[in-house]
Amino acid sequence: MERLLPLKNAVNLRELGEYPAAGGVIAPHKLLRSGSLSQLTAKEAEWLQDYGLKTVIDLRTDNEVAGSPDVVAPGVKWQQLSVYPFADAMANGSFTRHLAAMADRRIDPMAEAYLRMLTDSHAIKVFQQVFALLLANDQPGESVLFHCAAGKDRTGMAAMLIEGALGVPEATIRQDYLLTNTVFFADSEVVAAALKPGASALVDKLNAHAAEAQCYVAVRDFITSEYGDWAEYVQAALKLSDGDLKQLRNLYVKRQ
Repeated sequence: MERLLPLKNAVNLRELGEYPAAGGVIAPHKLLRSGSLSQLTAKEAEWLQDYGLKTVIDLRTDNEVAGSPDVVAPGVKWQQLSVYPFADAMANGSFTRHLAAMADRRIDPMAEAYLRMLTDSHAIKVFQQVFALLLANDQPGESVLFHCAAGKDRTGMAAMLIEGALGVPEATIRQDYLLTNTVFFADSEVVAAALKPGASALVDKLNAHAAEAQCYVAVRDFITSEYGDWAEYVQAALKLSDGDLKQLRNLYVKRQ
């Protein structure tokens, strides 16, 4: 199916339906990922609602939201869950242990930011809330859309977590993460407006780069070495129960 949804003023707006998952494929009209929705017209917001959009999860900071508020149709639930700023010092728990184990390899600062999204206490609470909203979206054909500014880093991390929990193969998770690069550097006033600098130094730094394969590799290696697989991570770190994971797959996987 078409990955990029046909809205002129959207930024990196993509459908996750039909990706292979545990026992089937991700159900269409259930999971959308995006960059900022601040450039949408009212008609485009209504189009998304007609598509099935019921809940928007905005992963941006207060400053980003204030400077570029989302455009959503009346009746669509909007929830801000800012991943940044991090709450913990870098020297904590599994993050430090993992870096020490990889002392012979240099980890790029961008990749470090990704690993902190997996280990920081504040970021973990945010992703716990993301999964709670996903579990509450229990009607067929009703979509949850999660996004940040570019739909690349915070959104990319959320997508990896969700796809991993649903049993999407690693090759597909990587492909979906890097797909951002086909649109991220497009010559577009809409993209430029969505990525205007100044709201956060960390966001500006990350937005200056493409979706980097090394970030994906660092995340994959961390999950594998510390937890074994994505399902173990979401259960151990995000505290999803066996029942939660089963319910998540029942809601978002179309059996084949």
